[in-house]
Amino acid sequence: MPVTLNLTSDIAVTVDDTTAQSSAEQLGAAGFSATSTDGRDRDRFGDDHRIWASHSGGGGHYAEPEWDSDDGELAEAFYAQVRGKAKVFLDLLIDQPGRRLSTVQIRRLAPDVFDSDYAIAGSIKGLTKATTASGRRYPFYCWKERPTSYAMKPGVAAVFAAARDRVGR
Repeated sequence: MPVTLNLTSDIAVTVDDTTAQSSAEQLGAAGFSATSTDGRDRDRFGDDHRIWASHSGGGGHYAEPEWDSDDGELAEAFYAQVRGKAKVFLDLLIDQPGRRLSTVQIRRLAPDVFDSDYAIAGSIKGLTKATTASGRRYPFYCWKERPTSYAMKPGVAAVFAAARDRVGR
């Protein structure tokens, strides 16, 4: 069955199923996702997806160990320290596990909190103390292309969601 790929508003390519599937896999491996119209969630990445290795975060994203399922108490202590815009930022990522959120999407999700990309970047500074105290890296990843985007692995988001439930918002 032929599949039509709309590359731009005025360019479309019709390909066979095999070619369409191969193209989708290649784009997914590169970190792109399709817009879902059938109820399936195509823009969430699992813990083992190669997208995580392509992040461009700085030292706070590499130097210390990754968060894992045994870090519940550390996550509780981390979450309890976070306040203000930093907590809103963290909650957005916890509530969107495995999904890359661009700064545009973050501002759309929390317009009363974030009015610019700089406000989002500034909120991350509010996580520095908790990150240092935890002995772990930041619990999220960052991609600095335009617009910048952020995401939390689903396994890490589950640890932090449980910690948030125990500590309270």
